Amino acid sequence: MEHTDSIETFSMRGSAPGSFSCKIALTVLFTLFYALSLHSSVPFLSPVFKLILILLFAFSVSWISHIVIMFLIYLTSQPLILHTREDILDNGIPANVKIAFFRPIFSKSFAEMKSLLNSMEQDINNNGKANKNLKYIVIDNTRDEKVKKETRDAIKALQKTYGEDMVFYFHRNVKCDFFKKVGILLDSIMFLYEGWTKPELYTDQKWEKWAKGTRDQNEPMFDVILGDISSLGIKGSVADITSGKNVEVDKSERIELCFVSDADNVWPEGEVRKMVGKMLHPANRQISIFQPTIRVSNPDENKYINLTVLAREFEKFEPVGRWRLHRFSPFYGKGAMKLDNYIQDIALGEALHPGKAASHDFQEALKTPTVLTEDVYINEKTFSNKLSELKRNAQWLWGDMETVRQYILKNFESGRKAHLYILFRGIFGDLFFGAWLTLSFLLWWIGLVKPINVPFWFVTVGLAILYLGLPYFLSPFLIAEKDAEENILPNVLPEVSTVKKIWRSIHFCVQWFFIQQLDLIYKPKAAVINFLNQINEKPFVWKTGAMGEIETANMGLLDYYKSLWIPPVVGAVLVIMGLIGLIPFGLFMFSLPFALSFLLGPGLIYMTKAK
Repeated sequence: MEHTDSIETFSMRGSAPGSFSCKIALTVLFTLFYALSLHSSVPFLSPVFKLILILLFAFSVSWISHIVIMFLIYLTSQPLILHTREDILDNGIPANVKIAFFRPIFSKSFAEMKSLLNSMEQDINNNGKANKNLKYIVIDNTRDEKVKKETRDAIKALQKTYGEDMVFYFHRNVKCDFFKKVGILLDSIMFLYEGWTKPELYTDQKWEKWAKGTRDQNEPMFDVILGDISSLGIKGSVADITSGKNVEVDKSERIELCFVSDADNVWPEGEVRKMVGKMLHPANRQISIFQPTIRVSNPDENKYINLTVLAREFEKFEPVGRWRLHRFSPFYGKGAMKLDNYIQDIALGEALHPGKAASHDFQEALKTPTVLTEDVYINEKTFSNKLSELKRNAQWLWGDMETVRQYILKNFESGRKAHLYILFRGIFGDLFFGAWLTLSFLLWWIGLVKPINVPFWFVTVGLAILYLGLPYFLSPFLIAEKDAEENILPNVLPEVSTVKKIWRSIHFCVQWFFIQQLDLIYKPKAAVINFLNQINEKPFVWKTGAMGEIETANMGLLDYYKSLWIPPVVGAVLVIMGLIGLIPFGLFMFSLPFALSFLLGPGLIYMTKAK
């Protein structure tokens, strides 16, 4: 079944006014029903609190409206598949097309580096050892001399197996340690594309506050280069590069496309060929960044990862629906770039602020045409436990806050505006929903604003059923059936009977709800800490995902309760208050699901990290 855009050049223009109006209408309708279910008992004072509750509720319920619309869009739309060059699918990537596979890393241990090298070797084997035009390059900023030596030895072993014209290692001069991951990537790209061996980007005085002397144009950018650089089109020696002497690049041999991966990413066999076929199709010439679909490579490693896979499959209609509607995709830092477009829009334009781009990938997508490839995917490992996820989410929130603060009021087209709204909600959604829950509890308890029983329970229970029912009960049937008919990508979930599907959804919802409600405490906490650190201009301290996994790998049940002590205390207090009658029965029932989540969540995290 072929799905293509009908015009010669892929149009980046989406159409969203109708969907936005529908979201607003649904949100207003839900909020109106909720407002009618509240009773104000004290004149003047109660209406003020009632209005606050209504506003917090409206923001929270707007996500349910968004989910409903995206679900309908996914069900009623066709896959939006980019044109692909059939000759590349049939015969392989042309030998004259040079492709760099970059893996930037800032490892503090060889264990982290070893994980990256294992993934890179899988890529080499998956994409053909004979394809010498595919270049696999580790770009490293490690400062630990022991790790550097172990890494060089491991690289040389890979070169012995696959060739010095295929495996490369660039180590960045610490005196040029600027802009972390994106900085080392930009410097490496400009070295391969233009032959720059000393800093040329972000050298203007206006960047010095953030550069802090690391853009000295007399310093070489790299102090270690391993590999046959002539096979990269470089006309010069390693000594030239490490001494800061600019080199000539043969334009007929230089890198044309680049793939960027994290340490745990692996491109399955055939997926790179499909991606290159799209990147080289003339209809896609204006596109800079190609974001593949992301799948989990270790779905059965433990119960939490299995729950994560189910969540991604059940909820995938939301990001894909946005792509089909707006013809825009965010970039998640693992994907492919056409260097001529990317260099013009991002590198030479110095489009990213070095002090405000921790989430550089999202900001890159705001600055240059970025698309989703529904029919091409990359594998990644995901968090093995919720605590590791919470640690990483706190760092992601930092970058999301920087992005929202810079761009939320900018005049973008619908797709980028929609993504900024998603980021805004990611920062404030749990904070506002938690505030609504807390204020509802307190006002109900002291009697200032009380629910009118039947309408209140009808609205809240009805919305909860809608929120859980669409993605977790309807999606496994309707979305799965649609996907099977379209056959875009291999199935992730095994086919099971209807009864087993329903039981799987019930089992998933119970565990997922009790674990994920911990976000109500820890995401707002992380957002507040990040905000205070940002306004006080404290530096962003990045930790790799591997470090979070290492820190939580051997934790026991008691360790989880010690690390996540706030929710169990809150949950225990609520349960005790309900059992001894300090709060009304209706209020106890309203708060009980969240109290149990807080009380049992750390224990479930411990249980689900097991196989």
